[in-house]
Amino acid sequence: MMGVTMPLVEITVPEGTLSEAAAEVLQQRVADSVLTAMELPLTEFFAAATWVYVREAAKGLATTGAGRPPGVLVVVTPLEGFLTPERNEALSVEVTRHVHEAAGPDTVVWLVVNEIPEGNWAVNGGLTRRAKIDELVAEAAAGN
Repeated sequence: MMGVTMPLVEITVPEGTLSEAAAEVLQQRVADSVLTAMELPLTEFFAAATWVYVREAAKGLATTGAGRPPGVLVVVTPLEGFLTPERNEALSVEVTRHVHEAAGPDTVVWLVVNEIPEGNWAVNGGLTRRAKIDELVAEAAAGN
């Protein structure tokens, strides 16, 4: 898989917010939502190429002010050009729903999308290229 691992998703939650099982479900649902938003197939290959980390923040995350609900930060890092503003909005709705299901409906959800320009993302010494991703999508569509 050299040079094609992407996207990367980092989910930071307050310590003790999620059980291990809830974190695993959240990882899978967010990964599927990101791939769908990027219009990439939900195949074993693309699932394996999508990395989702759930990290606990020792002091938690919260909006400013006393009594505010805890927050969850979701950072999605895809290769540039896969997400439009409309896809980002749909992704935001999906990610928020998944976090609310895992952490509770009062949780504040921040979604940040950091697109990486082609040529600025390497995995195991190989650059991630849009042409290679498109080739893999075509192979998946053809059933290969």
